[in-house]
Amino acid sequence: MSVRKNLLLLILSLSVTILFLGNINLISADTTSSAVSTSSSIASTATSSSSTTSSASASSSSSSSTTVFSSGIKWPTTSFATWTQGIKEDGSLTRNKYGFMVNKDEEYYMEEYKDSNNIHVMIPMIAYKSWNESTKTKYYVVMQNGSTFSGQEIASSNVIRTKVEDYSRTALWMLDVTVGNITADKIQICIYDDDRSYGFWRTNGVADDDTYPFVMSTPVLGWNNVTNFNQSLKDGIFYVGRNTTLTMNAPKLQDSNVGKFDNSILNNAGESYFFGQNVINNEIRTTYEITTDVTKLDGIVDRLASSDTNKYGLDTVLTYEIPSDNLKIPLSYGGLKAISLSAEALDNASINTKDYLESSFVDKVTGDLGTGHTLTYSWFYSTSDNINDLKKVSTEFTNNKDRKADGTLGTDWMTLSAKDDFTQYLEKQALAGKKIYLMMKIYVDGQLSTLTNPILVQIQTPTLKVPDKIDFGTIPAKNIYNGGDFESLTKDNDNLSVSIPSASKNAWQVSASMEETGNNSIAKLNGQLNILGKNLSATPIEVASISKHGLVDLPLNAKVSFRGYHSPLTPRTNFTEDINWNLSPETPIMASN
Repeated sequence: MSVRKNLLLLILSLSVTILFLGNINLISADTTSSAVSTSSSIASTATSSSSTTSSASASSSSSSSTTVFSSGIKWPTTSFATWTQGIKEDGSLTRNKYGFMVNKDEEYYMEEYKDSNNIHVMIPMIAYKSWNESTKTKYYVVMQNGSTFSGQEIASSNVIRTKVEDYSRTALWMLDVTVGNITADKIQICIYDDDRSYGFWRTNGVADDDTYPFVMSTPVLGWNNVTNFNQSLKDGIFYVGRNTTLTMNAPKLQDSNVGKFDNSILNNAGESYFFGQNVINNEIRTTYEITTDVTKLDGIVDRLASSDTNKYGLDTVLTYEIPSDNLKIPLSYGGLKAISLSAEALDNASINTKDYLESSFVDKVTGDLGTGHTLTYSWFYSTSDNINDLKKVSTEFTNNKDRKADGTLGTDWMTLSAKDDFTQYLEKQALAGKKIYLMMKIYVDGQLSTLTNPILVQIQTPTLKVPDKIDFGTIPAKNIYNGGDFESLTKDNDNLSVSIPSASKNAWQVSASMEETGNNSIAKLNGQLNILGKNLSATPIEVASISKHGLVDLPLNAKVSFRGYHSPLTPRTNFTEDINWNLSPETPIMASN
């Protein structure tokens, strides 16, 4: 970096005014209680069509897998029971099997919702067609926290049962169970009814082995510790343009579009809808399909660009607001990390975009999209003048085909070298104080299929600032004739400021010189300018050495000295002197600080 300044000398009568003027030019809590059962009921908030309102007293036993109540009911307490799967048989005279219905074809699902402060579980089940006339129905919830199991009865007033459809001897019922504010990793809801006319059989459903007579048990539900089973999202890498699924062990949510990103731009491009529900290993599995529209992100940089040079992609969180436990899935969108380097580093080495694109992102995209297809890429850029105005690099800069701004994904990589015209453009934009952004678009057989996240390209350049004017005021002519030393009238503000970027590896030096070629040069008056303790001449001389990063301010301590002048001075004459400043790297490598 060099700076050129003027020295101005004005003769008025018998006095001389000296000014230095110029412009800058850049060169370069675990619950551990034992398994218990209790007869306490969850606080009632719902009305019930059941005529049963009493609760049985309970006694606990830690040595048995069941708790036997005084009423003779056996509830699971040290492990979950096998779920009671109901079946609707074909034919009007066949006997359907009592139990809970989880069937995608028939659209029978377990659901969860929140009403005020109460959490509800909706449970479809098959029971006797007049089951609501039973007076012996009781409800129970089994809870697991870590390895500890416990349980408690649910008051009948907290359960609403509604007949959905009549069959020949049975009916499809929908239970709305107010579970309350229980705390558990997982739960299972159990129902007992031994009414001989309207209740359950001693064994029910498909796999009931009479361990818990007259008891039907739901699949196990994830509660305060819902699990994401989708391996595609577990790696944390997310890209748009391809549908994926998310499976969790919680009941279905009632909202049509669930799952929200914490980034409004990504939200606009993505949707998540219920896909299906089944039971695996005795536990509920609810699946949602996540769809994303690549066209809604094409050309968008604002609020998607990453400036993090240490992490690939843009961090975001996908949240499913489950009443019992918000499932938060941290994701990294796009696979690209920001580029930051000093201008001197760019002068000495090229940038290979392979170093800034996460290899696992490339592997995932090629694995998902590339089988039997050709995957290509093109790089685009924009500046802070119009951040979302992305332009194709290969179209705007055509002089260097070796740059590979277009190519085959995973095989070719865009490389930016010091002499490349696009690289030089990036440097000029940085010097002008503008921000530069890059983004890669990926095509499958020529069709846009996905994108990387945009990134900020930071080319750090050193800066040098000197005063616009060094004013020595009015100097008597006799002092020019006889000699003398004079300080600048603006000495309190005469500073040299140097800013060295953190990415720089060099120490830097500031040098200065005076041209001494003009007819009105200070040198013609036998004068000498001294800056930072150094006498300036036509030969550049080092006036400062900078060996640390950041901003450094140095007082110029500017002085002008006259050693005697013996020729006539013309009144009202201006004398100017050009001062050239230069900021350049030294050979030694700067130690990090």
